[in-house]
Amino acid sequence: MLSIGHALKIEGSADWGKLQSAFGLTRAFGGSEALAWNVQIVVTLMVVGAIAVLWRSRATYELKAAALGTGALLATSHLLTYDLAILAVPLAFLFRLGCNGRFLAHELAGMGLACFLILVFSFVVAPVGFVAVLVVAALIVNRALAELCVLRSF
Repeated sequence: MLSIGHALKIEGSADWGKLQSAFGLTRAFGGSEALAWNVQIVVTLMVVGAIAVLWRSRATYELKAAALGTGALLATSHLLTYDLAILAVPLAFLFRLGCNGRFLAHELAGMGLACFLILVFSFVVAPVGFVAVLVVAALIVNRALAELCVLRSF
């Protein structure tokens, strides 16, 4: 049985820039399949650890849910553009947090950037969707750190 990555390259149905994952990014920049899998495994393990720590914390449910949705996208090795619709869920949770309290500095700009990157996908030959996921992940980390600072001040 052929792997999806092998089938994509052999059949020519998509180039590596179409994969919106750490695996796809590594392959798009000329990395070997073994290196791409190693990078993907490291990213996945980091995501699993970060989500476990966040879910054990006293962070808000919205932040935990946003992290879980974003983490699922980061942990997936063969993520195509249409799969990025899932990113709307973490963005909605972040937007809800901002509306219920206040938006952090650059949070709305980051959300806009993530949406812009997904919109320009068809015009570029690079995994910009993966960058959009990373932007949302950075917004989540920023908000988690802000919540942690607030919780520690009590």
